[in-house]
Amino acid sequence: MIQYFMQLELYAKINFGILLGSLVLCLLLWLCGTTMKYIHSRVTGALKLPRISRFGGSCFPHLADEIYTLLFIIFFATCSLGDILIKTTEMSAAESWSAVFFMLFIYLPMGLRYMSLPIAQIGTTRQNLCKTLIALLTIYFCISVLTVAGYEQWLTELTHTPATQQVADDIGNSEDPLTIAALLISAIVIAPVMEEFAFRGFLYNILRGKVGKIAAMLASSLFFAAIHVSLMQTLPLFIFACVQCILYEKTGSIRYSILLHATFNTITTIVIFLK
Repeated sequence: MIQYFMQLELYAKINFGILLGSLVLCLLLWLCGTTMKYIHSRVTGALKLPRISRFGGSCFPHLADEIYTLLFIIFFATCSLGDILIKTTEMSAAESWSAVFFMLFIYLPMGLRYMSLPIAQIGTTRQNLCKTLIALLTIYFCISVLTVAGYEQWLTELTHTPATQQVADDIGNSEDPLTIAALLISAIVIAPVMEEFAFRGFLYNILRGKVGKIAAMLASSLFFAAIHVSLMQTLPLFIFACVQCILYEKTGSIRYSILLHATFNTITTIVIFLK
């Protein structure tokens, strides 16, 4: 296994390290935060579940929420590590649709659980739509700055990393309408909705309640970027996820993060087809 790892391209090794490091970071923050809260509760004599004001004072997360989230990030980190170590081939239509239903099966419990929580939107719908637009423009501004600064060229010359994610290559190269349909549904509908429930609704919120907003934002955003196993996109996706966390805090609702994510993925998909 070690010999096989050493034969990987440099960019794959870096992907592996970032992914493993982000997973360990999230687990350490969760463990340290839980330990400190437990010690504090024992000292003060008040052993209570953390309360998040966004949900109207409801007890979230429960222990079951935390366990499910931990299993989720470990599972997806394992899958992403497997994608790095095992070279994947283009999927057939049947495999693509199987992946769609598998994603739904994995993410759905988080979505249903999150939707059962009270809504505590901050600001009016018009104000929050403006915040969403500003957040989207901020993401593209940051990506443009990286491009102008020569980030992509520098990283390509240094590590020979592919310029795009595997899913982007699959969408652009596939000629099977059923495969393309599955990939588009996954990228434009399922991923924006379910990933926001998982990464902002659960992972960010759980870490936020233990170690504060900044540490939770950085750790959850790094993990979000790392599981996409694209070294070229790691920094842009990290910026994207940080902006999403900020938008989530400013609006108090996951729906605007979902809207931004879906819009971003849709624009990216259109660009892929236009190339």
